[in-house]
Amino acid sequence: MAAQSDSYIVPDVLKSGLTTVFCGRAPSPESARRRAYYAHFSNKFWEILAESGLTEHQLNPEDYALLPRYGIGLTDINKTEFGSDHELTGSGDNPRALLDKIEQIQPKILAFNGKNNFRMFANEAYRIPKSTPVDYGLQSRLTIKLTEIWVLPNTSARARGYWNPTYWHEISKRHQEMSKL
Repeated sequence: MAAQSDSYIVPDVLKSGLTTVFCGRAPSPESARRRAYYAHFSNKFWEILAESGLTEHQLNPEDYALLPRYGIGLTDINKTEFGSDHELTGSGDNPRALLDKIEQIQPKILAFNGKNNFRMFANEAYRIPKSTPVDYGLQSRLTIKLTEIWVLPNTSARARGYWNPTYWHEISKRHQEMSKL
């Protein structure tokens, strides 16, 4: 496992050998309260994992520690604050720490749950301006060593207007392919 901090609201689920690591910005207030990833009832994360075949059935948010058995890990850019993007101070944002974690454990895929999360990371890791347009799917020009980078529609209810499960099904297919390698 990657180094943990007692100040993390929800601990990372990271270790070597994972196929896909999903990365959000920060826990929601409900996730912080329950100390579980994507815990708000309206968040589609757990539903889309099952629907797309990434998990065999829909897990509960408190089951997040079971994800490595599916080759899946979880982390956030901000491990010390919680809330919606507009509620965060940004003092806990640490895309550099994310880059270091991914370089250390080397999953086959790093998937960002939302474009803004990816933009924050790409600005730090590749000096790509945050205003640069981003498409969903594989970011074929960017890697972290051998780790592919993907951007997925955010599963939060606040991003419902941008929801498209197609990309989640695509990453599930890629996850299955990469799990066999």
